[in-house]
Amino acid sequence: MNSITFSKLKEEEKIEIFINSEIDDVLHGLLVLNMDNFATIRDQIGVDDMSGVLKKFEDSFNMLFRGSDIVVKLKGDEFIVLTKNIKELGNVELLASKILSAVSSTDVGGNLKMTCSIGIAIYPFHGVTYDELKSVAYRAMIRAKNNGKNCYMIYNAAWTKLLYHDYVYDKSSYEKWKNSDLITMVNNRGLLEACSNMFRDGRDAMSAMNSILELGCLYLGFSRVYYFSQSSVKDDVRKRLTYANSGFEYTSESDIMRALREDMEARISENYDCVALIDSDDPGVDEEIRLTLKDKDINQILYFPISKGEVFRGAFIFENMSVDKIDMTYDELNELGEQMRSVQSYFYSSHTKRFAKENIAKLELFENIPASVFIIDAQTHVIEFANLRAKEHVDGGHIGDICYSTFCNRNSPCENCPLNKMDPDYVHANGKYEYFNYATREWTNNLYSWMGVYDNRNKAIMISVDVSDYVSDMDKVTKLAMGSDPDEL
Repeated sequence: MNSITFSKLKEEEKIEIFINSEIDDVLHGLLVLNMDNFATIRDQIGVDDMSGVLKKFEDSFNMLFRGSDIVVKLKGDEFIVLTKNIKELGNVELLASKILSAVSSTDVGGNLKMTCSIGIAIYPFHGVTYDELKSVAYRAMIRAKNNGKNCYMIYNAAWTKLLYHDYVYDKSSYEKWKNSDLITMVNNRGLLEACSNMFRDGRDAMSAMNSILELGCLYLGFSRVYYFSQSSVKDDVRKRLTYANSGFEYTSESDIMRALREDMEARISENYDCVALIDSDDPGVDEEIRLTLKDKDINQILYFPISKGEVFRGAFIFENMSVDKIDMTYDELNELGEQMRSVQSYFYSSHTKRFAKENIAKLELFENIPASVFIIDAQTHVIEFANLRAKEHVDGGHIGDICYSTFCNRNSPCENCPLNKMDPDYVHANGKYEYFNYATREWTNNLYSWMGVYDNRNKAIMISVDVSDYVSDMDKVTKLAMGSDPDEL
């Protein structure tokens, strides 16, 4: 294992010398990391204890890097990292994700939690000198702070990912468009192709989707956008799938404003079943929706519902807070809806395939055990892995299916969903329960936990063991198998 020595401030010159003398056609990543609420935590636990916390963090932080990386500790709450020859843009995002996990996993004590915000610049896209890259990375870090903290931001992510696609697949286009702005690049290739290119190259489909939201905001002229769903973890999904132009960042909501927003979301989903441009001045719009938009200084919203089959999954809401109204004809709105539906399909397909590919070594361990094993996205309830026994025993238990539809024949998430019982902030959360599985016609003992200890807790593993042979009341089993209500037995 390589060991990184945290450089002293004066040795920041090592990064400067390397970048300023670089002549090879190679990608490098420069990350600026700043602790969130550092002073507040330090004041609560004391300077000495804070030094101990930072030491623990630095020990785990140290394990994330290669020997060629340069890590500079600027001050107690700020670091700069140069990761050389990243080969793929997704690699620097993966590193940023691991840093976020390392920080949030550091034991601070009590109910306190330490997080950080990270800004990322890419050589040579964002500059060819250290000062250029550092300035850009700092700006991206501030954007991450304003976006709710505990996240990373690539500077001008949508533009960067489009340029990266050309860099990898078409060097002539890269040279032609590297000095162009985002709108020019999208107009040159079309909105749908631009969105598809983003999925093609990233490790994280959620990150690609976030960049597409950024592209949509800038290309269509909206101020900000977010995703909402009706699941219990919607706030986490909303945080990951959110983009706001500078000056329009989402801030903490009061309970009253949160209730107003959620009521508006429910009313919109009840009133509109397809893409719609809703104007706060339109007298034909539901009065409660119009009042909420006025209260939040939103002039227009573009609503795009997301569904899986007949099941409503959530929606993207683009918000226009400018005094200039956005005009879209009926045909333009329908064309945008078709393009967004294609993006949606690509997102689900890409997300599922990448998850399976990146975890294949782990998942192969489950193929031959005599139990049904599923990996389920706790946010979307999509089945992302099913082992051999599950595929043979569970009708419809396949990748891409919805768990509550497959297991419980429901059109919405179960009220007592076990995944909702796990604390997303506790990496070792787990549980078990027994129930009669109608999909397999067997009593099962079900064990569940988060998929990874250091990854974001949005993937859950569920192992269902057939225990029908151990159920003494076989008459009860028979009645259940014939369709009786369990509560009546």
